[in-house]
Amino acid sequence: MKTRILAIAPYQGLKELMTEITKERNDIELTIDIGDLENGLNIAKSYDLDDFDVIISRGGTAKMLAANVSLPVVEVEISVYDILRTIKLAENYAQRFAIIGYPAITDCAKMLCHLLKYDIDIVTLGENITAESEIKELHKKGYEMILCDMVGTSIAYELGMNFILITSGRESVECAIEQAVRSSQLFHSYKEQIQVLKAAIVQSRESLFVYTQDGEFIFSSMERSNVTETFFSYVENNLSSFLADPRFRLEERMGSLAFSLYSRHVTLRGQAYVYIYLYIQDAPVLVDELGVSLYEKKNAAAGIVSDFHGSANFIGETRRMLEQYAPTSFPVLILGETGTGKDKAASYLYEHSEYAKRPFFIIDCQQTNQKKWNYLMENINSPFNDLHTTIYIKNLQALNDTLSEKFLSSLKQNDFCKRNRFIFSLALNNPEDEFKPSCQYLKNVLSSLVLRLPPLRERIKDLPSIATLYISQANIELGKQVVGFDPDAMELLKSFSWKQNLDQFKRVIRQLIVLTPDYYISSDLVKQVLKQEVPAVPSSTLPGYEMINMNQSLDDITYDIVRIVLEQEGMNKSKAVERLKISRSTLWRMLQR
Repeated sequence: MKTRILAIAPYQGLKELMTEITKERNDIELTIDIGDLENGLNIAKSYDLDDFDVIISRGGTAKMLAANVSLPVVEVEISVYDILRTIKLAENYAQRFAIIGYPAITDCAKMLCHLLKYDIDIVTLGENITAESEIKELHKKGYEMILCDMVGTSIAYELGMNFILITSGRESVECAIEQAVRSSQLFHSYKEQIQVLKAAIVQSRESLFVYTQDGEFIFSSMERSNVTETFFSYVENNLSSFLADPRFRLEERMGSLAFSLYSRHVTLRGQAYVYIYLYIQDAPVLVDELGVSLYEKKNAAAGIVSDFHGSANFIGETRRMLEQYAPTSFPVLILGETGTGKDKAASYLYEHSEYAKRPFFIIDCQQTNQKKWNYLMENINSPFNDLHTTIYIKNLQALNDTLSEKFLSSLKQNDFCKRNRFIFSLALNNPEDEFKPSCQYLKNVLSSLVLRLPPLRERIKDLPSIATLYISQANIELGKQVVGFDPDAMELLKSFSWKQNLDQFKRVIRQLIVLTPDYYISSDLVKQVLKQEVPAVPSSTLPGYEMINMNQSLDDITYDIVRIVLEQEGMNKSKAVERLKISRSTLWRMLQR
């Protein structure tokens, strides 16, 4: 007989690893979903737990499940190997970092640091020591990155700190599965008084309220708090309708959320009950004929360990400028080449501003025309006429001069900038783009704060730190345990031109993580992947003056020549210096300018 396991994985990579391991066994029937803390608990409650023998989860989610469900809960322990892998990965990060977590993490970390003589600050959480207060204290002390469990990731994200999630390795997951099989063999039937609730929660993500037909409250899967009080009020204010009509339905919108309430009348063992289901989702993104979209902060926060590490864009001076600009209400002009993270910078400015609880409208100039702009500037329902909202005008270079002049002068004449916070972005793919009238107007007339995002070729020293963050992200998504690069491999990455900047760098790192069979990425694999990034150049069209912008400074022209030769030689520095008749130290110095 197969052991029926319900797994609640706090992150995608753990799901992938558990799925892979259980495929190798024929004694397990696995159902797995992704959720953390309260979300993970709600997901577990949405299933009919009669269909399972045991639950597997990790960290705080496992502890929360154990306290709130009747099934036995097995925790995926964090092993010494898991922490060691994470420390080895973090060694590639240039700035200070600390380890923070509950004793299960920190006890192992202290032992490792003692044995290996690592000088790493370790913070242990407890009953009276919260993650939020301790991470804030680390942030005040100048730490830019922490190694932590899931409980610390969202806090670090809100503070603008980098983080590496301490993921569970194969050995830890295999041990938890074995323990789950043994636990299931000892598990007995559930308590009879919860049968009413189990009949109601059938493969649903909805929250549930249960009343008797007389209106007596029985149960709610949603904990009552200041945050959820609104939903309880909607249920209670409309309870008579739910009791009277088994098909009664209520649809509402609250800020960026849309929710619906509907009832179901059920008779169990001669007793009539009313089930009231609450379904919450993000309100539909407002993409209409105007090309205007509404940024959903909830979605951005949910994706911090699965979508992108936006903080990889913001290291050093760029981060400091963002932190200083964000609290102001002044307009900001973001300049940078394609792929340098302008959209991420705009969302950072919004999320850390005083308007963060108000809407954030995004208007892409590449999707607009004269008619659409006329509406935006003249209609009373335009976001421009809102109050205390943030409006992001992206790809300003896509507007023609006539339309741009009309739009910008309207901003000034109608005092739009006094009512709302404006953020502009302009792609500087050509040197002359910065001298466009729109750019000069924003700087000199509107007095916009200017944020320049440097291309990746000017951030060579940051590559190990950025790569560390992207590796951490890929490990979470793919269930990998990659800890870094061979020394020669990182040098190859530093020597590459990265014409698409961070977008290209992240894609290459992800490809390397997928392809590598080891903990460390080899130089041979980097060569293989980078070779695909360098377009083949026929001998008849070898780069000459036509491929180099001769309007640049002499240093920039020299850099382009060196880069082209290096790419033609397959990133082989020995061949490049021989061809250029320069020393390796001179080549290195030219690439570090």
